[in-house]
Amino acid sequence: MKTSARPNRIPSVSLDSVLLPALRENPGTGKVHSVFDRVINVLAPCGQLVALAAQQLDDAPWTIRAEVRDWSREDVQAGDPVAFGAQQIRFESPDAPTVLLSGAREWFAKKVSLEHLAAEEFQMRGHVLAGLLDELGIRGGILEESAQKESAHANAFEEQIAAGLRNGCEALVAAIRANQPDHIGETALQLLGLGPGLTPAGDDFLSGLTLLAAQPGSRLGGAREVISAVVGQYSDRTTLLSWTTLRESLDGRARESVLELLSQLFRQRAESPAELARHLRAPVNRALRIGHTSGTDILSGLLAGLRLETELRGSM
Repeated sequence: MKTSARPNRIPSVSLDSVLLPALRENPGTGKVHSVFDRVINVLAPCGQLVALAAQQLDDAPWTIRAEVRDWSREDVQAGDPVAFGAQQIRFESPDAPTVLLSGAREWFAKKVSLEHLAAEEFQMRGHVLAGLLDELGIRGGILEESAQKESAHANAFEEQIAAGLRNGCEALVAAIRANQPDHIGETALQLLGLGPGLTPAGDDFLSGLTLLAAQPGSRLGGAREVISAVVGQYSDRTTLLSWTTLRESLDGRARESVLELLSQLFRQRAESPAELARHLRAPVNRALRIGHTSGTDILSGLLAGLRLETELRGSM
């Protein structure tokens, strides 16, 4: 008789602070949404997408980091039932693991106040981030390939996507600059779900922009409200994973690597742009490791926000 490997109990390293009350209030059975080497996404009974991540990944909204390097050897498939409780998350197939929640460190998404920053400070930080993105960023999403490389490899569909991203980002920035709520909503909708992959480049750009807009003291609050309404109304325009990420950005919540960069960007005191660039190189590189081009696309949205903050504060 085959014996079950049910004793496969995996401790958690950390978990999002909002998860515990959600699990206490909504116990029950969910299901596996998708399985990757380093992340298993599960749909909780409350309808929320929860990520069970390998320990080497960073903290993030609705994420539990478990003491595993990867999930590839676990007997977990999309659609499998999952039992959710306040103390553990148990995959219900016979040889699948149970993830223990007790003792895990709670993670909190911290915000940065922009209230008393002058336009010149945004301008310098935007200049530095633009230089680092140009040097270190991964091209192919918001950050376009060089004309020579693009003509050699891109097909007609890819060229159409690239043009849509370029035009959509420019139109959204222009609409925010002109304070045109209807146009902000229209252009945000054009970007929503635009691009290939689990988190399309258009969504990632919106995530970076709205993350800055959600910080206390931002001058982009009006645009954030319009984009939030669009995202709430058109959840079917993109993937569940990307929609969840974007919705959290609208609340000022993102992966720890992005939040750490945001913190360093505004709390690091530097004598010159060159000194600030040296301080930011490591956190920028960490953020750029998100996905293939996702990190670059998120930071491109953040850069657009920095430039808009500069203009709205009267420097230009």
